[in-house]
Amino acid sequence: MKNTVVVKERDEWSSLAELIGNIVAKYADELDFDSMPDPDEYLMKRDMLEAYKTYIRERKKKLIFNIEYSGIL
Repeated sequence: MKNTVVVKERDEWSSLAELIGNIVAKYADELDFDSMPDPDEYLMKRDMLEAYKTYIRERKKKLIFNIEYSGIL
């Protein structure tokens, strides 16, 4: 009984939480959680891509600014 949680008061969300818990427990073997990709790696890649897009966008702004006011035009 190490992983058991006892809820003393039931509210309107208790039934939904119980249903979701039962579904996950029933299909855990079929879902094979161990073979799923690491969410931390996915989130890191997503954040790096967003940072790179921001860097490129800001770099383009800076290059346009430097060309316009450098006296070349």
